[in-house]
Amino acid sequence: MAEKVATFEDNLRRLEDVVGKLEQGELPLDEAIKLYQEGMRLSKLCAERLATVEAEIKKLVVENNNIKLESLENPDA
Repeated sequence: MAEKVATFEDNLRRLEDVVGKLEQGELPLDEAIKLYQEGMRLSKLCAERLATVEAEIKKLVVENNNIKLESLENPDA
């Protein structure tokens, strides 16, 4: 059976959980370090996914009754 790939939302929820546990400050050092490393990995995954989505987002612009796709990265293009 194939392993389920975590979604952005799954990763974000886990990152929030990790941050919450670290903020409590009650973990043994070794466990805190492992959670910190996991949090950094999750943060990177989330940031990369957001960057990918941002690059894909287009907005519709209506000009003279014509509809065209315009990249958010370069709205004057």
